Amino acid sequence: MKQTILVADGDAAIRSLIRDILSNRGYRVLTASTAVEALGALERGAPDVIFLDASLDGAEMVAGEAGRQGVPLVAVADGEESPASLTERLDAIGYLQKPVRREWLEMLARQGAVFRDCLGRGRRRAEDLSLSRGFLEAVLEADDGAIYLLDADGVLLRTNLLGEQMLQCAPDAGEAQRYLDLLSGHSSDLQGAALGRARDTGVIQRVEEHRGGTVYATRIRPVPGKGGPSGFVVKTVDISGRRRSEVELAESEKRYRSVYEACRDAIIMFDRNDGAVLDCNAAARRLYGYGAEEMLALTILELTDEPERSLEMIRAGVEHVPLRYHRNKVGVSFPVEVSMSHFVHNGREVCTAYIRDISQHKVVEEALREGARLYRAVVEDQTELICRYNTDNQVTFANGAFARFFGVDEDEIVGTEFFPHVAMDERRDLRSWLRDAGPDNPVFDREQHVRRHDGEARWILWTNRTILDYRGNIIEIQAVGRDITEQKDAERALALATEEKEQYRQNLEAIFRSIPDAIVSVDSQCRIIATNSAAASLLAVERERAVGLDFEEAVNDSGNPCLSVLKQVLKTSKAVRGYEAEIDLAARGQRMVELNCTPLIDHEKRHTGAVLVVRDVSRIADLEKRLQERHGFRGIIGRSMGMQEMYKLLEQLSPLDSIVLILGESGTGKELVAEALHYGGPRAGAPLIKVNCSALSESLLESELFGHVRGAFTGAVRDKVGRIQAAQGGTLFLDEIGDISPLIQLKLLRFLEQKEYERVGESKTRSADVRIIAATNVNLLQAVMKGTFREDLYYRLNVMPVQLPPLRDRQGDIPLLVEHFLEIFSGQFNKAFKGVSDEVMDLFMSYAWPGNVRELRHILEHACILSPGKEIGIEHMRGDLVSQMRTPGYAPAPSAPAPWSAPGVMPELAPAPSPYAQASVPPHYAQVPAPPVFPRKAGREEVLAALARCGWNKARAARELGIHRATLYRKLKAWGLDA
Repeated sequence: MKQTILVADGDAAIRSLIRDILSNRGYRVLTASTAVEALGALERGAPDVIFLDASLDGAEMVAGEAGRQGVPLVAVADGEESPASLTERLDAIGYLQKPVRREWLEMLARQGAVFRDCLGRGRRRAEDLSLSRGFLEAVLEADDGAIYLLDADGVLLRTNLLGEQMLQCAPDAGEAQRYLDLLSGHSSDLQGAALGRARDTGVIQRVEEHRGGTVYATRIRPVPGKGGPSGFVVKTVDISGRRRSEVELAESEKRYRSVYEACRDAIIMFDRNDGAVLDCNAAARRLYGYGAEEMLALTILELTDEPERSLEMIRAGVEHVPLRYHRNKVGVSFPVEVSMSHFVHNGREVCTAYIRDISQHKVVEEALREGARLYRAVVEDQTELICRYNTDNQVTFANGAFARFFGVDEDEIVGTEFFPHVAMDERRDLRSWLRDAGPDNPVFDREQHVRRHDGEARWILWTNRTILDYRGNIIEIQAVGRDITEQKDAERALALATEEKEQYRQNLEAIFRSIPDAIVSVDSQCRIIATNSAAASLLAVERERAVGLDFEEAVNDSGNPCLSVLKQVLKTSKAVRGYEAEIDLAARGQRMVELNCTPLIDHEKRHTGAVLVVRDVSRIADLEKRLQERHGFRGIIGRSMGMQEMYKLLEQLSPLDSIVLILGESGTGKELVAEALHYGGPRAGAPLIKVNCSALSESLLESELFGHVRGAFTGAVRDKVGRIQAAQGGTLFLDEIGDISPLIQLKLLRFLEQKEYERVGESKTRSADVRIIAATNVNLLQAVMKGTFREDLYYRLNVMPVQLPPLRDRQGDIPLLVEHFLEIFSGQFNKAFKGVSDEVMDLFMSYAWPGNVRELRHILEHACILSPGKEIGIEHMRGDLVSQMRTPGYAPAPSAPAPWSAPGVMPELAPAPSPYAQASVPPHYAQVPAPPVFPRKAGREEVLAALARCGWNKARAARELGIHRATLYRKLKAWGLDA
C-alpha cells in the first residue's frame, strides 16, 4: 500500500515541487495551502508523514493535531529560524530548508515512514502490555486471598485490594518498598525466614500465624530465574473459619462419643457382610459381659441364639426386630428388642444395632394383665357408659352400664362395629379425629342425642381417649359416656333466661339512652362506671371516653355541684333528692338542674358507689320563679317588690356558708327564712338545728349550745350532745340572738371565729362544720351602743343581714296570705273556706298589723273555728279585734327597728352607719311612717281620684285605697265603670 504524505505550504511552487518529487518516488501526496485545509486532511485520515511550512499561519495547531494522532512531522523553513528551535517548537522529527533539495526531501520522507512504523509497533506493544496488566489485575482481584508480587530483593511490585487492606500501611506506588517493612514485627520475622528458605531452596514455603484472634495461612512461591529466583508470589488467606470448623468437628465427635458411651441401650456396629463387631459402647459391654478388646473380636453369630437368622436379617437390611434372644459371656439367654440402621462408611457396608434388654418388660406385662383385671372390676361398677374399640372400629369391651343402656348383652356386643351406635354427624367427626389422633391429640369430646333401649331420648357426652403403646401408636380407644340430659335441660333453660335477660338489658339500654336526664353511675372512688347519651350534652361527659375516669376529671370542675352531691352520698350513704343547683355549661351557659343521687348497693348490702340523675329544670325554674314572683318562695308567701328583692337575696345566699343575720319585727317569718336558706343550699341533706336563745337561762343555753359532760354541774347525770355538735354538717339557727348574756356572747364569738368549742365541764377542744343563721327583733346596733351586746360579736354576725319587711309595708300580700291560711285551716278543721267577705278584706287592708303575719294567722284561725265554712264574714271575727282594727290611726311602734334601714332603701343596699353615731340614728318608728288610714268604705269620688292618679291601674289603685282588688271591681261594676 502506498504511503501518504501531506504537504502543507503556503507557496504553491514549493507544494508542486515536493508533490512531483514524492509522486515520482511512489508516494501518495496530499497538499494544503492553509492550516485549516491541513487540519481537514488530518480529520479525514491520518497521513504517514507531514511536511509543514513553519511560517504558515496556524502551523502550531497543525503540529499539535499531528502529535495527538502520532503522525511524524517535518518542518519546512527558509533558514531564518535555527533548525533546533524550529523542530522543538513544532515537535518535528526533521528539518527541510528551502530551496528544497531532492536528496534531503527523499531521505526525510523515508525517515518519516520508518518513524511511523516504529510508532505503530510501540503502540501495539503498549496495548499488549496493558492487556496483560489487565489480566494480571483481574487474576489478583479474583483470588480470595491477599496476593503480593515481589522482586528478587523482596520489593513489593504489586498487590490486590485485599492485600492493601491487610498491610500495616498502604504501599506507596511512587517509591520502592520492601514487603517485610510493611508487616508487623512478628509477621515480618516469620515471613522473612520463609522468604529466605524459598530463596535458598526454590521450594514453596508455608507459614501459619495468629493475629488478634484470626488465623492466617501464608504461602510463598519463588519465581524461577537465572541463577536463582527472579521474584516471589506471596498469598495470605484467612483460615479462621476452617480452623473453627475443625475444632467444632472435633467437639461434635467428642459429644457424639460421650452420647454414644452414655446411652443406656447397647449400641453395636456390625459389618453387614460377615457380622463382625466393628465398635460398641459401654452399655453393650455391660450387657454381654465382655471387655472392649473381646467385643471387637466377636461376630453377631456369637451373641445370639439364632446366629444364621440374625445374620440374614442384617444382610437383608431389616430395621426392627421386636423379639430375639441373645446370650452373654456366661451363656445366659435374655430377650432383647433390636432396632437397626444401615449405611456405608468408607466404602464398607455397616449396620448399627440398638439393642434393648426387655427382661423387665415381661414383668411389666404380667403387671398389666393384673391391672386389666382390676380395671374390669372397677369399670363394671361404674354408672357411666364405658366401652373400648380398636383401630378397626371393633368393640373390644363394654361394661354393664353400656349394655343396660342400649339393651344388649356384654359378650354379644364385643366384636361388633362401634360406629353403628354413633349418629352420622358424630361418626364423621369421630373418624376425622381418629385420622389425626395421637400423643398430641389424645382426647375427643362429643355430645350425642341417643335413644335408650326403652325409647327415651337422652343426651350423652362421649369422651373418646386413645390408649397408646410406648411408641405413641394407637392400640385402642376408650369411650366413656355420661348422661347430661339434665345438664342440657338446665343449659336450655339458662339460654332462654339469658336471652330474656339480654332482651331486658337491651330494652333497659334503649330506655337508658332515651331518657333526657343525664345519668352517671360511679364507684366508691368516684370513678365513672357508665353514662347515658344525655350526659354528653348536659355534663359534657362522653360515654366512650368517660368510663374509668374520675368524675372531677371528666367534668373538669372541682366546684361542680354534681361532684359535691356525689361525694356527700358516697360519704354518708344517704340519698339526696330534689337538690337544685346552677351549673355552667360551655354549650348552654348557666342552667338550673335538679340533682337526685342514690347509693348503689350490691347483693351483700354494701355500698359500692352512687347513681346521679341530673335533670335540666331551667324552664321549670323559670316558671317557678315567675310563679314565686306572684305567690312566694320556699314556703314564704308574698309577691310585693320588697319580698321579690328578698327572694333574690335568699337565692344568692342559699349555696353559701356565710353567716346570715335575719332582722325583722316579731311575726314576720324569720324562722321560715332560715329554713329556706338551709333547705335551698348544699347542706339540705344535713340537720337544721334551731335554738331559741331568749327562752333559756344562761347556764341552760350554754349547755344546750355546747353540750356538757357528766358531773359538769348539779343535775348533769350523763353526757349531753350540744346543738352545735348535733348540727354537724348542717345549719344552726340561733333565734332571738339579741337576748343572750355577755358570757354566752363571748363563747359564741370564739366559736364563730375559729369553729371550735368546748363542752361544759370538759377541757377538750372540738371543731364543728356548721353554718350559722341568726335572727333577732332587737336593734343590735343600739344594744352595742348601750353596752349590752358585744361590738365584735355584732360585726361577726352582721356579715350578710336580711331585713324582713313588716306586713303593713306589703299590704298587697295580704290577699295571698289570707288565701294560704284558709287553705291550711280548711284541711286542719275539715271545712271548705272559699275566702273572706269584702268587708273583712277591706278591714284587713286598712289595718296596721302590729303583730305582722303571725297576728293575721291567729285572727283567721279564730274566725275559721267559728265559721261553718265557705266565706268568712265580719260576724265570725272577735269583736274586740274588729273594734281595734277600725280605730283610726292605730299603729303601735314596732319592736325591731333596723339600724341600717332608711325609708325606701332595701336592707342589703343601704349603707351601715357607724356604731358610734348613736345620735345620727333615729328610732325606727320615726323612719317608718304610719300607714294611711282610709275610710272603711271608699266613695265614688275617692275611687275615681285614685284611679286617675294610678293611670287606671286597678291593682295599684286598690292598694292605694286600702281595699281588695275584687272590692274595687265590684264597686266599678255597680257604678257602670267596669270597662
